[in-house]
Amino acid sequence: MSNSGSVVPLTTDKVDLYEAHVDTSQVDERRLLRKIDIRVVPWLGLLYFLNFLDRGSIGNAKLYHMETDLGITDKQYLIALTAFFFPYALLEPASNVILRRVRPSIWLSSMMFVWGIVMMCHGFLHNYGGLVTLRVLLGVAEAGLYPGIVFYISCWYKRSELGTRVAAFFTSATIAGAFSGLLAAAISNMNGVAGKPGWSWIFILEGLFTVLCAVASYWVVSNFPETAGFLTKEERVFVIRRLRDDMQFSAGGEAFQARYIWQSLRDWKTYLAMGIYMGFDGPLFAFSLFTPTIIDELGYTATTANLLSVPVYIWSCIVTVIVGLVGDRLGKRGYINLILFGTGLVGYIILITSRTPALSYFACFLASSAIYPTVPNSVAWVASNVEGS
Repeated sequence: MSNSGSVVPLTTDKVDLYEAHVDTSQVDERRLLRKIDIRVVPWLGLLYFLNFLDRGSIGNAKLYHMETDLGITDKQYLIALTAFFFPYALLEPASNVILRRVRPSIWLSSMMFVWGIVMMCHGFLHNYGGLVTLRVLLGVAEAGLYPGIVFYISCWYKRSELGTRVAAFFTSATIAGAFSGLLAAAISNMNGVAGKPGWSWIFILEGLFTVLCAVASYWVVSNFPETAGFLTKEERVFVIRRLRDDMQFSAGGEAFQARYIWQSLRDWKTYLAMGIYMGFDGPLFAFSLFTPTIIDELGYTATTANLLSVPVYIWSCIVTVIVGLVGDRLGKRGYINLILFGTGLVGYIILITSRTPALSYFACFLASSAIYPTVPNSVAWVASNVEGS
């Protein structure tokens, strides 16, 4: 610490960062990990909770006559949903490059602030053009959060610890799915307040809360281990040493090197990983956006459909945590994926063919228990096999 009380960053040279002269024998590794877990993971979970809540709230809003009020067809609604993913997919890689050059507390919080504003604007929509425009802007604003969080977590933990932490923060997506139904059902009661329909208030209030959390994030989100103010110098050195012992030599402030990007683009395994990601990402977003509609079409009212989606997400949350723990324990993430893909396939086949409400509802449990755990398991699998900034 300096005389002014600010954190003095460790030097950025590889050898100096390791700092062999610093005695870390008194650092308790378990206590240090708990300290990092408490400071890093929960707030990231909140960020992703709001990310998933805001992105998927349009599925809940649709049940409260949004299409009718905007004068759009089902096809136009689907086009608007699709428009979100073009900037979202294109800007993800660029965002991580920026994240390494800009502090996480600034970059992640700024993205969150912008998408919160965009979400609030959804509540003032009047036509189809405005909806498509806002979905594109939302895709731009949200693009960097998930890959940024995964990269950020990988800068703190060893490979064998990554799956559990990624699963822990990703469970917030399942919690968001459960909570969004409850929240939408409650907010819909504001229908007519200030002359606005209930679906408008879903966007306005959720967006407002996101903006408030974004402002707090500028101070809550810590930066990389070498400058972490909540750790002592000995603890910062210890974190970097254990990461380098785990063959993560970029730990400790390695300068950005463009050659790593070109190497990854020439590596066939990059495209294999992209294929795996596409395999579960499509079903994931389809499920989060259409679960209320699927249940609604079984013959339930809008509010009942939103409420019936809650148990589905609670179940997927439990399975996601279990799979994260098993993945770190066994290290056989590829085999785990095969089991999950098989389970999801069965769930979707039932959803396509079933005409029985109870069976279709059961298939929602099967599908969600496969889709959600696959995401953190696959991301931890890939992140554990790459290195370099």
